[in-house]
Amino acid sequence: MKNWENIDRQSENRLPPRAWFHSYASEQQARTLDRTQSLGFKLLSGRWTFNYFDHPDKVPAAFYHQTMAEWGEITVPGMWQMEDHGKLQYTDEGFPFPIDVPFVPTNNPTGAYQRNFSLSEVWLQRQVIIKFDGVETYFEVYVNGHYVGFSKGSRLSAEFDISAYVKAGENLLSVRVMQWADSTYIEDQDMWWMAGIFRDVYLTGQTKVHLHDFTVVTQFDENYRDAELNVTCVLGNVASARTQGYQLQAQLFDAERCVAEQRLNASHEEPCRFSMPVKEPKQWNAEHPHLYLLLLTLRNANNEIVSVVPQQVGFRDIQVRDGLFYVNGSYLKLHGVNRHDHHHLKGRAIDMARAERDIILMKQHNINSVRTAHYPNDPRFYALCDRYGLFVMAETDLESHGFANVGDLSRITDDPAWEQAYVERIERHVMAQKNHPSILIWSLGNESGYGCNIRAMAARCKALDPTRLVHYEEDRDAEVVDVISTMYSRVSMMNAFGEYPHPKPRIICEYAHAMGNGPGGLAEYQAVFNQHKSLQGHYVWEWCDHGLLVHDEQGRERYQYGGDYGDYPNNYNFCMDGLIYPDQRPGPGLREYKQVLCPVAIRSVKQADVLLVDNRYWFSTLDDIELLVSYQLEGETVAQQTLAMPHILPGETGELHLCPPALPAGEVFINVEIFRRSATAWSEAMHPLGHYQFLYQEAASREPFPQKVQGAPESETREHQLIISGADFSLTFCKLSGELLSWRVNGEEIIGRAPHLSFFKPVIDNHKQEFEGLWEPYHLHLMQHHFREMRHLPRGDEVVIEVDTVIAPPVFDFGMRCTYRWRITSAGQVTLDLTGTPYGNYQAIIPKIGLDFGLSKRFKQVEYYGRGPGENYPDSSQSNLIGHYRQPLESLFEHYPFPQDNGNRQQVRWLAVEDEKGSGIFIQPRNPINFSLWPYSAEMLQQAQHINELEESEYLTLNLDQQILGLGSNSWGSEVLDSFRVYLRSFRYGFTMVPFRQGKTCAATLAKYNFLPRSEWENA
Repeated sequence: MKNWENIDRQSENRLPPRAWFHSYASEQQARTLDRTQSLGFKLLSGRWTFNYFDHPDKVPAAFYHQTMAEWGEITVPGMWQMEDHGKLQYTDEGFPFPIDVPFVPTNNPTGAYQRNFSLSEVWLQRQVIIKFDGVETYFEVYVNGHYVGFSKGSRLSAEFDISAYVKAGENLLSVRVMQWADSTYIEDQDMWWMAGIFRDVYLTGQTKVHLHDFTVVTQFDENYRDAELNVTCVLGNVASARTQGYQLQAQLFDAERCVAEQRLNASHEEPCRFSMPVKEPKQWNAEHPHLYLLLLTLRNANNEIVSVVPQQVGFRDIQVRDGLFYVNGSYLKLHGVNRHDHHHLKGRAIDMARAERDIILMKQHNINSVRTAHYPNDPRFYALCDRYGLFVMAETDLESHGFANVGDLSRITDDPAWEQAYVERIERHVMAQKNHPSILIWSLGNESGYGCNIRAMAARCKALDPTRLVHYEEDRDAEVVDVISTMYSRVSMMNAFGEYPHPKPRIICEYAHAMGNGPGGLAEYQAVFNQHKSLQGHYVWEWCDHGLLVHDEQGRERYQYGGDYGDYPNNYNFCMDGLIYPDQRPGPGLREYKQVLCPVAIRSVKQADVLLVDNRYWFSTLDDIELLVSYQLEGETVAQQTLAMPHILPGETGELHLCPPALPAGEVFINVEIFRRSATAWSEAMHPLGHYQFLYQEAASREPFPQKVQGAPESETREHQLIISGADFSLTFCKLSGELLSWRVNGEEIIGRAPHLSFFKPVIDNHKQEFEGLWEPYHLHLMQHHFREMRHLPRGDEVVIEVDTVIAPPVFDFGMRCTYRWRITSAGQVTLDLTGTPYGNYQAIIPKIGLDFGLSKRFKQVEYYGRGPGENYPDSSQSNLIGHYRQPLESLFEHYPFPQDNGNRQQVRWLAVEDEKGSGIFIQPRNPINFSLWPYSAEMLQQAQHINELEESEYLTLNLDQQILGLGSNSWGSEVLDSFRVYLRSFRYGFTMVPFRQGKTCAATLAKYNFLPRSEWENA
């Protein structure tokens, strides 16, 4: 039987798992924690000789014992598909080949890797270990023509002893890697199917007697004041080397100060156990990730240093009491994200600079936890979490999701024949990363059903490490896990879970699917999480879009997803579901999540003269927090004050008293910005944590706009057109359709396309289910405009044009009977009132009620008073404040890799579009509205499937919407909540539009006046 199809053989000659560490020749070198300075370290990553084969037997026999000089090269770490070998394919859960356990395709894509390395004579006095930190999927190792062994478990480190095969001078390393193996059946995570040596490969030269393994455990007294550091060490000896007279010394340092020390006789025959009391150690948590340095120094019988092993130690424990878990005796909640390894150019072969940037971004956005979905990360990742401060749910490399497609998700999970394969995955993971304080929870895997093998994994995990919690979402009854978990539970369900708590703490390990424009509803979720203590954690799905960057023939960027490589079956763009873009740029969803998670919550009382401050840190006071309070009159700052925080303990509330200045009439908001004064490892001083806004003073009544009465505008009929004109303007209406065809001011055209009422907008990812289930079947995207009547009504110093239209889809008998009511004054002021009454029996939600207005492309700038500066939607508005903003056109469009509706701004009191000469149109609605402005048509955004397919239209699309549907996260999560839904119901709204010219007036001046006609609207 082939090794790669034999579930009883998960490896051959692979060394038993142990802690991941490096040994050094001296304390000075050990303190650097730089593996390149470690004892006998040789990095083999770089350019390797490589050839690709579509069948493992096509690899030539010479490959194993001689250099293949005629072959090409490839980068290690790397995925061979990213260097144009083999095929890329993306599926969410389905296997890309027929299910026939344990068999995989005979034509098994195979990569043959080679490189030479040179060793000195000194190396021959050591035990030479080769270590692979990640190879996907199955690989065999050969050194100088000798077979060394094989391994499975793609994202778990594998070590082999190659001492017997190496020589002084040049050595040949050959590695045969296959994409498919029986292990593929339990490595079916939601990501691209790729293969290759995707993490570092390196040698370590261990001394004949060496520290083989060690385990660090910290334990506090009952008052969490003093602690004990327990270290269990295991020596290794090669070729029965004598360990008589050897000693191990354990020293614990706080910076340069040694706070605990112990020396013991050491032998390979039994573990060496240190137990050292530590007085009042600084505790480790995600808010204060204080690390001590443990140095384990091995000395021989002559008291000479053999090696020094460093390990950063955090004093941290986890306890469960009365259905809640505590870290160092303190209650907490985990506010997290699910994170895959992904690089837009390298696939899963990420470097540590990118991983570190991920962690810094998480910290900067108030995230305190990460779930390593759905496999172990590079071993160095956990040390970064220790250093920066992230609580980790460490998930092992296990998912058999593809069996859901045949209705048997638990098929191999409940098959005892697979027990070894399952159990050794958690064993290897726990043993490698057991010494990291950042890890609070071991996760047994993801979406693999439930059965005997999960129970066996849990038992082994707890036997190896009884100090941490165990998680597995599909143990729905919490039979063996310590925390009960769900996925994508709706807000109402989470509230029910909170009101009727489980005896074990609860975590929602995936929620709020962050696909495309979204997720929406984060604030509502967070309100429920904050309300119930038993809800102790939540992880957004997910951190990063998995797009792969390419350039088209014109050099334009394009992100590829499923199907773009001719791959079928595929799950198309379902991999584009992250809070950050593939190149690590934060998206609007991450900014919203940051505000929702703000650790300092501000509430106003007594007309905002008093602020209530909630400390939502778990381990920190607010002594380092500073508030900047500003008073915004009609969007302009008129006064500011800086406030220091009173001493507020974690979880407590304090009061701040404001001293508002005397303010003139007008709408006034109090904005409160929150800063951390001190610099940290992840931020500079005065890092912004969040902000809040409170209405302090209602808007005052305005004076009407002064206009010279010049009589009514002129009216003229030319063929099928009605032209209304004045001294420097004209508007042209089509008498056959009722459309406004042209609006010219001072000889320049404003209209690019006739404005139309619309009840549809380009579909976002989170509305695709509604589109496919409701809107497309009922042809909402094909609604037609049928003109019924136009009425031309001259009245005093204005002309009124009323247009009746039916807007309805083909085939069906429902729609909207709408009226456009245009009021045009002799001064060129245009007011548009829009009304609609539904008919028929369509009761479901719709995307929006609004006006699509085609504008001339000469407008390049927008100024507005509303919620900004970033895009915002009814259920995603916490991260933007109502204010006065001036932005270029390009900053109003959010370039999602998969084109969709974007860029909405809410609660807009007024806006103005302006050209490069300073001329433009000022728009003031009767009541605040939504607007967005695109250089593309709605049809183009709906049609395009990639960003490079977007072609700018001949006009700008200005959307002036009365109502717009919330985002939700229903690409794979919660539907839009009821309070953020839009229906085909009666509506009425309107706005006034005033042209302005450079040097004559401007938007800021026009904003001071009331343009709305004072009569007829209320009684219309």
